[in-house]
Amino acid sequence: MKSTVSWALTPRRIRNVFAGLMFLACLGPGVCEAQFGVPWRQVPSVVVVGAADDPRNALVDEAISYWNQVLEGLGSGFRLPAARHVVQAVPEEALQSLSQLIPTQPRGADVPAALRDLPGGLTIVLGNSDFVSFAGPFFDAGSRRIVGIRSSSLAPLTLPNVARNVITHELGHAIGLGHNSDPTLLMCGRPASCRPSLFQSSEPRVFPLNDDEKRRLLALYPPGWSPASK
Repeated sequence: MKSTVSWALTPRRIRNVFAGLMFLACLGPGVCEAQFGVPWRQVPSVVVVGAADDPRNALVDEAISYWNQVLEGLGSGFRLPAARHVVQAVPEEALQSLSQLIPTQPRGADVPAALRDLPGGLTIVLGNSDFVSFAGPFFDAGSRRIVGIRSSSLAPLTLPNVARNVITHELGHAIGLGHNSDPTLLMCGRPASCRPSLFQSSEPRVFPLNDDEKRRLLALYPPGWSPASK
């Protein structure tokens, strides 16, 4: 008896087709340096690496809660898990190196070995040196990526409310959002003139998203999102 295969567009197949198209789009010159627009195929383990008493630990937890509230409000099926905090030495030179490589390697910077050796699927490294905070490219067959946050003792992270939004901004990149050019929004950034100092506020708050970014998130992580088969 001849077998048949159904190719109905299930939510998972739609998601996988979309992810494949976005991955191909990000191979063009000068596009998607940190692979913006590419969704997670699995729920990543989230690990924060840094000092035990670093006040940014709480801001990472706050940022995860923020993005999960956004995703829930959109009806998305994707959530970030609670972070596990790991106290260990931070590879500062590797963070500085990757921060410099990301803008110059449009097909995805080569992640230094010292960062590949860190625990976690989505690893947020709380640096203590001077570099531009970043969300790195996917590596290890798309199962891992690194977020690096510059020292909180250096401007502009010393300004009130800035560290909160920088961390939330980089996690936005880590789940697939790119930059916009509106300085009143969370995801504003290069090549626009937006810089982290614009997040300064006398009141603790996270800057908003625009409607297009919310639509993009829902396209990346639709209501029927579930981990892809390995």
